[in-house]
Amino acid sequence: MKIEKVALPEKCRIICISDIHGHADDFEKLLDKCEYDADKDFLFILGDILEKGTQNIKMIRLVKKLCRNEKAICIQGNNDTMCERMAYRDDKEKFLSRLLSRPQNTYMDMAKEIGITDFSEDFDAKRERVNESFKEELEFIRDLPFAIDTKDYIFVHAGIENRQDWENSAEVVIQNVYWWLRKEHPLSKTVVVGHFPCYNFSRSGNTNLPIIDEEKCIIDIDGGCSVKWVGQLNGFIINKDGENYSYETRFLPLVPESVVTRDYNPGRSYKYLDYEESNLEIIGKDGVFIDVRNKADGTTGRIPECCTGYWNDRLHGWINLDSFVKVNKGDKYYIYGEFGEFYIGLCENGQVGMIPKECI
Repeated sequence: MKIEKVALPEKCRIICISDIHGHADDFEKLLDKCEYDADKDFLFILGDILEKGTQNIKMIRLVKKLCRNEKAICIQGNNDTMCERMAYRDDKEKFLSRLLSRPQNTYMDMAKEIGITDFSEDFDAKRERVNESFKEELEFIRDLPFAIDTKDYIFVHAGIENRQDWENSAEVVIQNVYWWLRKEHPLSKTVVVGHFPCYNFSRSGNTNLPIIDEEKCIIDIDGGCSVKWVGQLNGFIINKDGENYSYETRFLPLVPESVVTRDYNPGRSYKYLDYEESNLEIIGKDGVFIDVRNKADGTTGRIPECCTGYWNDRLHGWINLDSFVKVNKGDKYYIYGEFGEFYIGLCENGQVGMIPKECI
């Protein structure tokens, strides 16, 4: 496994950002919000710079340019590997099967830019044309390291195996392990990851903000950009002063700002919902909302019906129950969608939830 070892100076800032998913313009805005100084700050990008968003080629070129600075390092995430697999490793059958599951992807963005839209015929010749046209971009993604190692921190995309020789962790763990914050590792170093959105965990407090588990020495910084309905980009800043470290977060909503015009107090509090383990029973219906009881833990609450779905013979939900948030006149609110007479979005304090449309 390719690992970048970094010796940090006595005093510095490390700006950590993960799971940008093709949001190049938003990434630049977040760097500005973090007051990134390329001459002084370290910039660690924890993978998944590609896929899901619409600015994939721009994203590669931007990160490649930033990484000319030795203080800026990007590691490879599981979504980034899709691009280089399609370029170098997939046979025709596997390549075409990827297009069926995700027709909009980075490699096809490259192909379309040079006029190729169909790989069903002349596959080898067309792929060779794309690979040659985007040689520098593809080789940059292919050659990214899998981890960054400092004296007190390890930075990987998803997690490591529970072993002292973490460098020998399997790629499927390094890049793909889910719910890693619920696991553990034996190291004294703190492991910083992205990959799995913070909102999915109860300890997020109904936000997308980074989660710091000092007991387990794990930090998750994934803001759910392009993965959660209401996602954001997190800039997690590690301030180093000798042997002392402190943390701060700057986050960037992905939609324009709105202003709340009247107070709203829902009179209820959210209930955490584990989207995998939930087992919902419908006990009522009110327009676009359903009232449910979660048979997994006995909690009850209201959820938009479109935020639920059946798999494994159970009804699951992927936002928290009773996700109605308190706002005051003059607050900033970021609208991501709507359910009937309610908007769903992001509050300026990071809370995710719904408010009546009449409040905007």
